[in-house]
Amino acid sequence: MERTDKAGVRVRFAPSPTGHLHVGGARTALYNWLLARSQGGTFVLRIEDTDLERSTEQAIDQIVDGLQWLGLDWDEGPRIGGPHGPYRQMERAGLYAEKADGLLADRKAYRCYCSAEDLDAARSQAREKGEPYIYDGRCQRLDGDTEAVFREEGRQSVIRLRTPTTGNTVVKDLVHGEVSFENVLCGDFILVRSSGVPTYNFAVAVDDIAMGITHVIRGDDHLPNTPKQLMVMAAMGEEPPQYAHLPLILGTDRAPLSKRHGDVSVEEFREHGYVREALCNYLALLGWSFDGETTLFSMEELVEKFSLERVGSTAAVFDRVKLLWMNGSYIRDMEPIELAERLEEFLPSTRLAGLPGGEGRPEIADLVPLVQEKLKTLADFVELTDFFFLPVEFEEKALDKLLSNGEAPALLRVAAGIIAEVEPYSSEAIEAAMRKAAEDMQVKLGKFLQPVRIAVSGKMVTPGMFETLSVLGREESLRRIEHVLSKQFKGHS
Repeated sequence: MERTDKAGVRVRFAPSPTGHLHVGGARTALYNWLLARSQGGTFVLRIEDTDLERSTEQAIDQIVDGLQWLGLDWDEGPRIGGPHGPYRQMERAGLYAEKADGLLADRKAYRCYCSAEDLDAARSQAREKGEPYIYDGRCQRLDGDTEAVFREEGRQSVIRLRTPTTGNTVVKDLVHGEVSFENVLCGDFILVRSSGVPTYNFAVAVDDIAMGITHVIRGDDHLPNTPKQLMVMAAMGEEPPQYAHLPLILGTDRAPLSKRHGDVSVEEFREHGYVREALCNYLALLGWSFDGETTLFSMEELVEKFSLERVGSTAAVFDRVKLLWMNGSYIRDMEPIELAERLEEFLPSTRLAGLPGGEGRPEIADLVPLVQEKLKTLADFVELTDFFFLPVEFEEKALDKLLSNGEAPALLRVAAGIIAEVEPYSSEAIEAAMRKAAEDMQVKLGKFLQPVRIAVSGKMVTPGMFETLSVLGREESLRRIEHVLSKQFKGHS
């Protein structure tokens, strides 16, 4: 009987800890999480670390931290445990050995003593004939006496599954429909290596059954593995879960998304100032659509509206321009206090670490109202506000503009006079005084403010000038203008 009743939905995200959490993996985790939350089910995190050479503790930490940052909490798995643990495959060796022994006892699997040289020779022969290599099952026919001799000789063995040589194995996929695989092309594949470490397809099949998984949602690069896992489950006498294989994520060149396309890991997007809500929202739309029109969804709305029926089978293109737009939209819609808190989390990894607040410097919350509408990423905050905390570094274009403006020294002296005398020292009072001065000089306000902007920030683009001068303070604003007049315009009258 299929384990698909609503209350019993159990899904899993099962990454291999061989690197960073790729956005493709993050989307897989998100879809599993959304199905579990929308159905009142259980989301399991399982670490598939049977690749001993490539799996690392650092990668496990990065995956776990990335999921936590995205807000994809799990109900069972590392750091919290659960009734079906342990949740790392290399800690489940006893279960795999038990299942393999059972298959051997039932003669549904057998030990294979073929040497690496024998197998390499068979592969070479297949290549010469232009045929795919399929293990010929020769060790199926070994008798007990021969096996005993092999063991006495110290021959290593693997455990292979007896697979059907006729007919097809059909995967009933919730995304791709029915996909048929010829059994004869599968061959008797290995379940357990000579080292005792289970192969991917054996461990996954055993774990999905043991953990009561009802739906396996993963990338469609795993679709060719599915018939093997179905064969293992059938040999164990178990009903399989339902499968949903997600379309690939491509770069704009239609090649599978990889490092050559830019950032591809959750950690990189986080470091570059993307917010979790935007990344989750965008990843949800890479393969799924609610109505073909709605773009922005809160996590609560995604949980409410998500269904596997709306996942398409066509590969999705990762559009960084759209993600950037979406990220900016989320940032601009945040309450200022929430944005300030996000920036406090983000800035310690930037060159502004430890600088906001204290020693007369402005607080983050003081600057948020000045820049929120300009931000597309949290990193933009650093670019727009670094001059409040660090010595002014002049952009080449800005300095050229300043020095080529013959009226700049005079305009700066007028501005300095206003800053020195205006009361109260507020953005409103500064604005009123500078507007009046520009009118009196018959100079456009923008032309008047440009040298002031460059003098106090070193930039062509800053937050609003009046607010900037107010936050910098009277003394610091004057100091910066006087520094420019004495250093950059020395000798000008």
